[in-house]
Amino acid sequence: MKKKYFIIAGILLLLLIIGWGFYKYNKPHAGIADQKTDYTLTAVDLFNSFQKDESAANKKYLGKVIGVKGSISVVQTGSGNTNIQMDASPMGGVNCSFSNADEQTLKTLKKGDTLTIKGRCTGFLMDVNLVDCVVAE
Repeated sequence: MKKKYFIIAGILLLLLIIGWGFYKYNKPHAGIADQKTDYTLTAVDLFNSFQKDESAANKKYLGKVIGVKGSISVVQTGSGNTNIQMDASPMGGVNCSFSNADEQTLKTLKKGDTLTIKGRCTGFLMDVNLVDCVVAE
């Protein structure tokens, strides 16, 4: 009789784990459009903080939602993704990656426009990189 209860409990536990895994796998990606920004600064200030002390800047900004205001230097559009490069210095800038973005808004942007973009900082690699970006209002 005890063996029967252990088998039933094991099956229920297995079903619970499978159900939880299925839920996590199919959970929609949480965008940052409704999230509050942790920091708001200019593209020049953000780039300079990484240029000056990358380790300290990583501790401060990595994984955080950041609002960055700056001038567009490059707009690249391709297979469902758009990348916008913001001017910060002759050595680099801030690279903002948009996915599933509002294409109508992005189509109107051009070199020289000044705007504020909100994104999650993923670090510094020649440029400061922001992902899951949205145009802040």
